[in-house]
Amino acid sequence: MKINKLVTIMLLGIIGSFNQTLVSHAESNVTSTVSGEIISGEFSMSVPNDVSFSTKLSGQKQSIQIDDIQTSVTDYRGIDNGWQVIVKSPNFNQYQQHYQLKINNQFISDNSVIVYKNDKQSLIKDLSLSTSVELSADAKAGSYGGDLEWNLQPNIKNKIQE
Repeated sequence: MKINKLVTIMLLGIIGSFNQTLVSHAESNVTSTVSGEIISGEFSMSVPNDVSFSTKLSGQKQSIQIDDIQTSVTDYRGIDNGWQVIVKSPNFNQYQQHYQLKINNQFISDNSVIVYKNDKQSLIKDLSLSTSVELSADAKAGSYGGDLEWNLQPNIKNKIQE
């Protein structure tokens, strides 16, 4: 009989501690973390189309509207700062005495000029930039080509203080 009481007491003790273990685990909260990194995506501009013009000299200054320059900007960076399209003509000095290019109402030279500014993120933005040629009154007959270097840049909203 003593052995039965001893076994019963031991069993009750084991069951009691087991129940305490279950209760203590049920009452505690267990947490875990899911961490990750989201990396900026593509930020690019398609190659703009070439345009051309032909005109007859008149001895007068002429303004000639030509085909729009078309391009597309893709912005999957995941930031809302926007971007700008900049263009310059490295061979500007070879044709400047005959004509000047005007893209989106901006005269193009060998210095970089912003021809389009987008203040907010656009995942894909198709651009159609009006293009014209301002022909000088003393232009000389000939074939000329204005090379254009295009640059897509992110807008920077942070101001640097000195």
